Amino acid sequence: MSQLSRLPESELDIMLVLWSLGGEASAPSIGTALGRDLTASALHSYLKRLEDRGFVRRTKEGKVNVYTALVSESEYQSAESGSVLDKLYNGSLKNFAAALWDGGKLSQDDVSELRSYLEELERGSH
Repeated sequence: MSQLSRLPESELDIMLVLWSLGGEASAPSIGTALGRDLTASALHSYLKRLEDRGFVRRTKEGKVNVYTALVSESEYQSAESGSVLDKLYNGSLKNFAAALWDGGKLSQDDVSELRSYLEELERGSH
């Protein structure tokens, strides 16, 4: 999939559940794992939208619809992180990190962990 569309929160919640279930699950399993009240009709509506967008494939097993993720969680994360970085921070990772720091979202431990990770990348060991 070359261009991933951004998912509304309700559909993203369903994809997160599907990914957590190994990328394939029945509609009832998804509904149960979602952990909130959602009618079967509403769940099927969300799943149909995800199918139309190319995020899942539906197959019938007996009387139950089984959904398979066509987009991996890492593919979606990569597309979303690039989009957020480009749209909100002009493509600057430094501006993004500064916003996290200024907003109190990064602890000193987070900064140390990030520094270590960047050093690993520079050494080519990741």
